[in-house]
Amino acid sequence: MKTLKRWPLRAVLSTLGLALLGLFLLWISGASGTRAEIGAKPLNNEKSKTVNTSSLSLSAPAGEPMKPALPDEGRFKLAGENERLRLYVDPATAHFKVESRTSSRIWRSYPNPEHWESETIAGTWRNNLLSPIMAEYIDASSSKSQSKLTNWMEEGSVQEGFELFDGGFRITFQFARTGFAVPIEVRLHKDYVETKVLDEGIAEGALSLLNLKLYPMFGAEPSVGQEGYLFIPDGPGALVTFKEEPGTQDKPLYREPLYGPDAAFYNEPTARNEVKMPVFGIKSGEQAFLAVITGGDAYAKLFAAPAGSLGVSNWAAAEWQYRIKFFQSTNGQGTEGFYTFSEQRFKTPERSIRYYPLEAEAGDYVGMAAKYRTYLTESFGLARIEPKKAEIPMYIDVIGADLREGFLWDDYIVGTTTDQASAMLARFHSLGIANMTVHYGGWQRWGYSSFGGLFPVDSRIGGNSGMKEFIEQAHKLQAAVYLEANYSLNNSGRGGFWSRNDGLRNMAGTLQTVHNRVSREDIPLVSPLYGEQEGNADMEEYRALGADGILFAGGIGSGLSTDYNSRYRAGRDEVAASQQSLIGKSRSELGGASVVDGSFYALKGGASHLHRLTDDYSYDLFIDEAVPFAQIALHGLVTYSSDWVNVDAGSREDFLRGIEYGAYPSFVFTAAESGDFKNAYTIWYYSMHAADWEEEAARLYRRYNEALGAVQGQYIIGHRSLAPGVKETIYEGGHTVIVNYNAEPYQGEGFAVPAEDFIVKRGEEGA
Repeated sequence: MKTLKRWPLRAVLSTLGLALLGLFLLWISGASGTRAEIGAKPLNNEKSKTVNTSSLSLSAPAGEPMKPALPDEGRFKLAGENERLRLYVDPATAHFKVESRTSSRIWRSYPNPEHWESETIAGTWRNNLLSPIMAEYIDASSSKSQSKLTNWMEEGSVQEGFELFDGGFRITFQFARTGFAVPIEVRLHKDYVETKVLDEGIAEGALSLLNLKLYPMFGAEPSVGQEGYLFIPDGPGALVTFKEEPGTQDKPLYREPLYGPDAAFYNEPTARNEVKMPVFGIKSGEQAFLAVITGGDAYAKLFAAPAGSLGVSNWAAAEWQYRIKFFQSTNGQGTEGFYTFSEQRFKTPERSIRYYPLEAEAGDYVGMAAKYRTYLTESFGLARIEPKKAEIPMYIDVIGADLREGFLWDDYIVGTTTDQASAMLARFHSLGIANMTVHYGGWQRWGYSSFGGLFPVDSRIGGNSGMKEFIEQAHKLQAAVYLEANYSLNNSGRGGFWSRNDGLRNMAGTLQTVHNRVSREDIPLVSPLYGEQEGNADMEEYRALGADGILFAGGIGSGLSTDYNSRYRAGRDEVAASQQSLIGKSRSELGGASVVDGSFYALKGGASHLHRLTDDYSYDLFIDEAVPFAQIALHGLVTYSSDWVNVDAGSREDFLRGIEYGAYPSFVFTAAESGDFKNAYTIWYYSMHAADWEEEAARLYRRYNEALGAVQGQYIIGHRSLAPGVKETIYEGGHTVIVNYNAEPYQGEGFAVPAEDFIVKRGEEGA
């Protein structure tokens, strides 16, 4: 159906007169039995909801330019409702608000009008905060062009193409000056509202789109007069608390790519943790929201601004990436060239975010994590763990071998033969460690620092026959064995790999490498689709040895990079799908799949364990404290461990954090003396010798069991600080663990926690 055009009032008066104007309005209002729709034909065969345009008081009627301003609160129309929520939209600005039907609390897509008069930021950024969509772009026709910011309102755009349908609305934002056209959709669901950017309908014209932020001010609030925080997915999760510092000051921003930097593009150096979870949120007073990026997450950055950095509000948003800077080399060595942007933009079917309004007791980071847990069960099919034993698993990383520089050629360092590994497991079992999972690394030819063509197992540690016998012995002890594998690197040329044909390349065609500073070697990155083929081809080898699964290292299930190799070209979303397929094949054909420092997209592929999951934040000025958001979301669904207990001399703080976070213990061991690995290319730690750790590992395992054995399949339902350095974690059924990090005992109401220790309050006693 054609869009109804509204004539300017002065033209109507001069042409038709007041009488005809009245007839015109009467016709629009439906008096003649005909109703006019704003917008084009509904998509997906949805039933459109008609809009009575006589009741719309548009500040910028069609044909007149939009001016940056807050939406008129009296202009909002009901766009959808259900038992929990109502969705309202302002047809003039396409801003929306969500109302709780029980509490009448409001979540807005625009700045809180009560505090807008105190906003001090000026210029383009002031208009950015008002606009429902902002964009960054570049003029690719000029080599000297710099990126620029703009927004829909500031460009004096014309409102057109707005359409209501049952449960939501859609509009195409037409940017008047830059010429961009961006179709979006907003829809109300049972307990969330979803926004989408529909990539297929985007038009650019002469300029090139770099990124977009859609409804960046959703849920934004100033710090004045209320407690709250930004929640960002740094490490396990981190909080940036509201601070009452009015005005715009020089404050840091948070801007990090989801699932790590892309090796095919330029990346700004940063010491921050890679972002593993596609989530963010804001708590303000008694209400909060959790945002989950559900579509196009491979092409998103997390952007967060505390009050005083970009306006007086605390806000966070997804920044949708369409182009990223890369280095265009002009010589064969790739040492000379210039930075530019791609001609083609990244495309994905849709870029969607779910905003879950939360309030009352659910309106904090625990409530956010619980909501994300529900999302994982409903969308990824995760189910509760059914423990096979009363004791928790202990994860033992056994290192077979590594290399170091020799006089004429590399020296091969034997760490643990398969016979020694069998003896190691038998010893741990005799000390009472009844539930073990072994990750065997460095078993491939030439050990841990040799990549590509993994099979057969190196004969110097036992070969295929020795590994098979070890796995059989481990199974007799009811221990599982996973073989560690890295299909992201190849420095051996084995397996038919030729970097000219099979290596990951950037847009300029330059082979991408990672540098090992110890061996001083640049190791080629493997084209991800080639790596998937190699892993699939090896699956029968793992099965023949009796392996229970693969421990994926080197980025599979952890990070994404675009590949411009013409033989294996793949975008980040295709790389994610490729990795998920390989993880899923390990799970279905071998029984399990573990991922080192995994990103949450690996869970969709079927990862059964996240190994050495980051449990601390980045310690930059931006963040105030770490919280176990990831662990709260995962516990009871997927097993996870923190870093090796015996690294850094077995830090007491790390041990206590593992107890607080519900993480299972992991150790790295060799049968050889730790000193034998000095100057090894990859694996060298001071305290890997298993014989030195047997008794201590068994003692720590008993302590872990004391805290976590009874709650393996239980959800974490509470977490808080009782006092500085004293943390409380509550599980279903009331099982409570209280950790005291302080050098002095902590005295609570009816209980005491020794210094640098923990206690457990069981069942209803801890409720």
